[in-house]
Amino acid sequence: MKLPTVSVIMPAYNHAPFVVESVQSVLSQDFEDFELLIGDDGSSDGTADAIRTITDPRMQLFVHEVNRGAGVVTNDLISRCRGKYIALINSDDAWVPAKLSYQVSMLDRQPELGAVFGRARYVDRDGSPIEKSTMQFGHIFDQENRSRGEWLKRFFDHGNCLCHPSMLIRSEVYSQVGAYDNRYRQLPDFEMWVRFIRHWQLHISNEDLVRFRILPGENASSHTPANSIRIMNEHYMIARNFFDGVSADLLKEAFGDRLVCDPTSSAEHADIEKTLLFFGFNQWLGHMYRIVGISKMFDLLASPAHSAVLKRDYDIDDRTFHRMMGEADAFRPGNPLQSISGKDLLRELKQRIRKRFV
Repeated sequence: MKLPTVSVIMPAYNHAPFVVESVQSVLSQDFEDFELLIGDDGSSDGTADAIRTITDPRMQLFVHEVNRGAGVVTNDLISRCRGKYIALINSDDAWVPAKLSYQVSMLDRQPELGAVFGRARYVDRDGSPIEKSTMQFGHIFDQENRSRGEWLKRFFDHGNCLCHPSMLIRSEVYSQVGAYDNRYRQLPDFEMWVRFIRHWQLHISNEDLVRFRILPGENASSHTPANSIRIMNEHYMIARNFFDGVSADLLKEAFGDRLVCDPTSSAEHADIEKTLLFFGFNQWLGHMYRIVGISKMFDLLASPAHSAVLKRDYDIDDRTFHRMMGEADAFRPGNPLQSISGKDLLRELKQRIRKRFV
């Protein structure tokens, strides 16, 4: 039996008014060599019944009586995929007709690419267009292409900017970097891209590939108070492991202008440079980054190998750490170091190291 080139997965939940349009936008693609796997995650509004009105041999529906979470359903669908490439579509979104053919052609031609993304057209509940300029983050997906190092730096400084339902990704990527983590509700895709970019290059098309439906108060990304709090908490959790597995060479490519010493000198230097990056000024994430940085520096000073390098090449020891602990006010938002004459804390630290002030 011939395997499909593409496996399309659709986690579906309570989108009865939109899911038929979503499914049809897949089935009507001008590229036809795909399977469509849909997982209904305990919907209570008839979403599964709406899907059953469509018949197509390429489509399979898996219905779960209990809501388990989008991450669980997505991972379950990925485990069932047989295609060389995997695409994801939300059950309230829709694709443009030539999405798959364009992306398959690109991945076939460029084996160095792990995934291809596109931009989005926004629509409201009724399918009417929403101008990007009227939305706070309307242009977030309109990104230029970057090297892997530049992407790592962009993710660290600003967070997510990739349109998940526009993606076509090699199935081997998930085998290498792992599946989505269902502990994240707001940022499971972003956490995935951080792991992805350590190993693979990505490409963003200038084309709008998906009709992204905006449902205020209903989308998982809606700007509700609970979602906003959860986003910041999840950014903190991601930050704790952000540089795990990042090679010294990739670190140097990404943050060469911020490094104190060459991270390729030794494993200890790479660990120290990764930690110092958390002390840099960041308007949105600096508060939590300082918490991460202090914790990691505390651990490095407990390691004899790291402690020796810190003292010899950075002039940082326990006394320096005491001073850092007194200045990086991690647990009180809005501390003065966030806006100290436009300087960032990392620059201050570099200046102190050069002066050998201890």
